[in-house]
Amino acid sequence: RTKTAYTYGRFEANYKSINKEGILATFFTYHEQSNVNDWNEIDFEILGRYENDVQLNPITRGQVNHVRHQIVNFNPHLEYHTYAFEWTPTYVAWFIDGVEVHRQTGAHIEGLNLPQKIMMNVWNPTYTNWVGTWNPDVLPAFAYYDWASYYSYTPGSGTYGTGNNFTHQWTDNFDSWDQARWDKATHTFNGNQCDFLPANIVFQN
Repeated sequence: RTKTAYTYGRFEANYKSINKEGILATFFTYHEQSNVNDWNEIDFEILGRYENDVQLNPITRGQVNHVRHQIVNFNPHLEYHTYAFEWTPTYVAWFIDGVEVHRQTGAHIEGLNLPQKIMMNVWNPTYTNWVGTWNPDVLPAFAYYDWASYYSYTPGSGTYGTGNNFTHQWTDNFDSWDQARWDKATHTFNGNQCDFLPANIVFQN
């Protein structure tokens, strides 16, 4: 997760997920909060049980889900693809390999107005109806993140994204752990069958 929390922008990552039932690999933003009434989160969640499905979801105040299962014409576990979303005061739009695939507007999106950190993780939920049945014999299993980028929301003066309304701020190619930018998490949460451990996050090649 980033040390910095951002409000609005375009968020991108190039990654390859895990083809194992019961586990998912994510790229998302999240507002660290203690009250579900302040829930702000925007997700890419790629479930290992599917070979042609990318889940998109803004989770809004009250921890309300607005899930979209986006069917894709490739297996996201076999090769890298670029996943991006634009978060603005009036819409959230999701992109896969540069093509907009889904957009949400309305009051629930307008309530996504709290600063959020950029996050990536792998976890195995307890919810078998969602992710399938977890079997620890599938381990070891890895998700691979090649790079991530952040663009600030600068309507009328940007050079990138929809309407050129976004401005590039940084790209991290993950050649090493930039400890000024990223923290490695050490926690878990309800519904998660694993603990996040820094030793499981490695930088290679």
